[in-house]
Amino acid sequence: MSGEHGGLPAQLPFDIRIGDDLSAVAPGVAIGALLFEGVQAGPAGPELTEALAREAAEAAARLGEGGVTALPGVAGWRRVLKALGTDPARYRPSSEALLRRAVQGKPLPAVNAVVDVNNLVSLRSGLPIGLYDADRLQGPVLTFGAGRPGEVYLALSGREIETAGKPVLRDGAGVCGGPLTDSERTKVTEGTRRALMLLYAPPGFPAADLEAAVDQAAALMVRHAGGRVAARRRV
Repeated sequence: MSGEHGGLPAQLPFDIRIGDDLSAVAPGVAIGALLFEGVQAGPAGPELTEALAREAAEAAARLGEGGVTALPGVAGWRRVLKALGTDPARYRPSSEALLRRAVQGKPLPAVNAVVDVNNLVSLRSGLPIGLYDADRLQGPVLTFGAGRPGEVYLALSGREIETAGKPVLRDGAGVCGGPLTDSERTKVTEGTRRALMLLYAPPGFPAADLEAAVDQAAALMVRHAGGRVAARRRV
């Protein structure tokens, strides 16, 4: 199911689909997609840096260690991982990993303005969010599905990740990320000018909360990384 919003272009340059293999174990999974054009992926400004630090401190005070896994955006993906045969204590949704760092008082990664906005929205919403250089993606179809035995990809950490038992996003060249971690191949760098942001919502996550998170992501990206929202869609 998709929607059009606010007079923005009805079509993304990618046809984003949810695979039957994932829908079979996670019916109701959804994606909020935003395409940004003209972003500046330089160092984050002081306002964004302060907002991230403040959000991390508030999350730590509000949640504590046990509260992270109770968040709808985290708990839902942990259930999906279990249904796919993966231990969520070993492989965590990226939002859970980020929130755990905040709760433990560990510094959050400072990458660039675009990535830092992504992390800020993830902290606030509890949702894992994929972020991709749109010009590095091999279109036209992006499929969010289940991993396969023997399939691997090079993650942002520089390590190869086996996809079996994990939800992943694929483009025409293979796996490019997902709710756990994105890929080195399609990551946002200083040279990125078009960025695709995908907010991964698990089954049961309120549609209104997903829309609110997408609204917030759009406003924060334009504010802190420039550019404009070129397209928006719910899948």
